Amino acid sequence: MAHRYANFWSDAAAELTAFAHTRASIIRWGVVTVLTLTWIVGGLYYWRAQPLSEAIYRTISAVGMWDAYFTAADHDGAMLLEVVRFAALAAPVVGLLFAFSGQLGRSLAHMFNLAAARHIVIAGDGAAALSLALDCRKRGDSVILIAKNIAEETALGLRRRGVIVLPGEAAQIETLRAARAHHSAHVVAFEADDTANLQIEAAVRRLVGKARRRRPIGVHVATHAPLLLKEAREMRSAQMRKAGNAPSPIDPKPFSLNETAARALLQQEAQTLLSLARTLKQERVHIVFFGFDDAAEMVANCVLKSLWSARFAPPRLTVRARDPSAAEAGFRVRHREAFAHPQLWSADIAFMPFDWDVASIGPELLDSIESTRGPPTAIVVSTGIDPGNIHLAIALKRVCNSGPRWPVPIFLRESSQSEFSLQYARGDDTPELDAYLQAFGSHQTTATRARIIDGALDRGAAVAHEHYNKNLSAKGAMSMKELQSAMKDWTEVLETYRAANRAVADSAMVKLWDAGWRPAAKGERGETAPQVAQELLAKMAEREHDRWVAERLMSGWRPSEARNNDLMMHDKLVPWSALSPEDRAKDETQVRAAIDIARVMKPNGFVAVG
Repeated sequence: MAHRYANFWSDAAAELTAFAHTRASIIRWGVVTVLTLTWIVGGLYYWRAQPLSEAIYRTISAVGMWDAYFTAADHDGAMLLEVVRFAALAAPVVGLLFAFSGQLGRSLAHMFNLAAARHIVIAGDGAAALSLALDCRKRGDSVILIAKNIAEETALGLRRRGVIVLPGEAAQIETLRAARAHHSAHVVAFEADDTANLQIEAAVRRLVGKARRRRPIGVHVATHAPLLLKEAREMRSAQMRKAGNAPSPIDPKPFSLNETAARALLQQEAQTLLSLARTLKQERVHIVFFGFDDAAEMVANCVLKSLWSARFAPPRLTVRARDPSAAEAGFRVRHREAFAHPQLWSADIAFMPFDWDVASIGPELLDSIESTRGPPTAIVVSTGIDPGNIHLAIALKRVCNSGPRWPVPIFLRESSQSEFSLQYARGDDTPELDAYLQAFGSHQTTATRARIIDGALDRGAAVAHEHYNKNLSAKGAMSMKELQSAMKDWTEVLETYRAANRAVADSAMVKLWDAGWRPAAKGERGETAPQVAQELLAKMAEREHDRWVAERLMSGWRPSEARNNDLMMHDKLVPWSALSPEDRAKDETQVRAAIDIARVMKPNGFVAVG
């Protein structure tokens, strides 16, 4: 069973909140109705010998201490009279109790929350923050949501699920203190504004101070701007280097939903894209983008850093954008080194004009791309607006299947799951080779406890780092216990190594495909320790070095005769032919590491394919 983030008091507060706000209409109103009917019907039946007006008067008087009730004890039906009298007294009392149960339960929950610890604090009132809060509750965690602008009905729905909603500004220390953030296990700054999230992280630091903790508080800071995400991570590395071995009470963890969505998409679809490229007899994986917002750019980053196969040439990207000059200028500024060293590698990405709101989508559009850049392996639609993505993706699917011209997957970006994506854009469910739609990136699938709090996408990266540091591949296959142990030290890894090993993990399924393995299907018996054939190892190691060079250049590193981590200069950024045997052996280690990374990602094992 997965670890739950809660202690006894925070758990009790969450359960009280849920109990106090659950809309149990049948129980609440059923009890009041039964008591009222017993009082009225039973009273009228007992006094039926009296005139109707007298019977009604005596029935209503059952709530009082009328003398006639005491003298009725010797009469037949005295038991019924006592039942009526009890119901008359209980009906208004129970009704009032139910009326104030929500406020009473909320007050009790806040009292229990005064001793809460090891819980999760989420700051934000956006859809992604609410999704994360509900997903954490689903897994039994105690959650306090700090929200300054949240509708009452939304807050009520969260409280019914056991989420404690605390109005206020999360950047204020007193608000964080009320949420017991200094005793929590995780704080997630999930506001829409990047600056506000950085202010929340700073406020948590001030609140915690230099207090000693057995485990540091994980402070997850949501960032939307790619440059800010990179700088926030580099700042974390600088703080770790400055602190040395001194334990820190805070573990900052900058993250991006766009990056999470892009990495998840690549890990899931890498083998599909490679198999399709082989089926279509293409020389390289070629991704065509329609629109190039932040989400699309993150997918492009992941492809250029990870989708390198020993069976194909380096990946190629083609971008169709409304303003291709601006899109290209921004991408080149953010990844200057990826174009500054053509003797090593230069990002194969071209920007071309296309306004999907005014131009028609027909065969001529596909012909223009194919004639200049070659046939595609997949399409990514990410214009920045969900309805626009859906309309454009449907139009592309129709023209791609006219012939069929381009039988490729069309990945459309959705910030929030729609009925369209649930019913229609679910992936390929037909046996024939044709274009199909698949949605990705919704907050329901990215803003989850597994991906943000637990860092599930980084499990493979932790194993890759452990392999590289300790040459674990020389020991043979690692046990699952050893793999779990390797993940524990991931929090102490500097960000520059984290970035490199994330790309290694994202490329693990590519290496398994190169070696002739695919994940076992449901109900299929798979090999839990697949191997790389010795004759493939050298070629795969060379391609791994090429991929690593591309990743380092994309991350801002540049070649140098001497390594300098602070200046992001590396002496191993050289062609494969210039590497020493020892350095080539390290690339072979990373190829072997892919086996253990894949075992973590796909515990059901693998099946050999031709």
